Amino acid sequence: MRQQLYLEDSYCQELQSTVLDIEERGIKFEQTIFYPQGGGQPEDKGVIVVDGTEYPVTGIKSTADGTFIKSDAPLKVGNSYDQKIEWDYRYQLMQHHTILHILSAVVWDKFQAKVTGGTIYHDKARLDFDLVEFNKQLAQELVDEVNRIIADHHQVTIQFVDRQTAESDPELIRTKVNLLPAHVKEIRLVKIGNVDIQADGGLHVNNTSELNSVTLVKTENKGKGRKRITVSMS
Repeated sequence: MRQQLYLEDSYCQELQSTVLDIEERGIKFEQTIFYPQGGGQPEDKGVIVVDGTEYPVTGIKSTADGTFIKSDAPLKVGNSYDQKIEWDYRYQLMQHHTILHILSAVVWDKFQAKVTGGTIYHDKARLDFDLVEFNKQLAQELVDEVNRIIADHHQVTIQFVDRQTAESDPELIRTKVNLLPAHVKEIRLVKIGNVDIQADGGLHVNNTSELNSVTLVKTENKGKGRKRITVSMS
């Protein structure tokens, strides 16, 4: 049983779980649905409920021995409490994260260009690519292809493989620098139909049918190896 339930079920909005430990890093639950910041995706917003009172989560940190939650909630080790995430915010992040995976797949197929940076917001998202040639017309063509893929309603699935297997396939790690923490031995793969599969620890929708069409917001040349595309759902 994984402590980080969000890695298996990104749709779980509320969870009751037992507190295993409270320390300087925060509260460690037996299981948690709170996603920490990582891979360009912001951390979740949410609350812990104690006797009917909601206490905001003020920080979420992933470590080699689990995810720790920061909150002023008056918790006791051994007791169980409800965790609730701010679902609308989480879901919008999931949608934009899946869009970025499709975009990276389109760029990879066309140019074999890796991702050099990226950030996900609730209302938009951006990726930087290691591209030499780049302009707005090309970016629009890439976005048009993303929309064609979305319209095909591809299933999004998760699987776990050992680290050696993941690192032996160069197409599974699309970032210019390998961002997989050294302590992670089991790698999570996100597969979008027959369009894309890559190592990723972020959260995604179950099917591209959950996405609206994508609009090109802007393009930027941030220097060598950093051609930026910002997109949003229309």
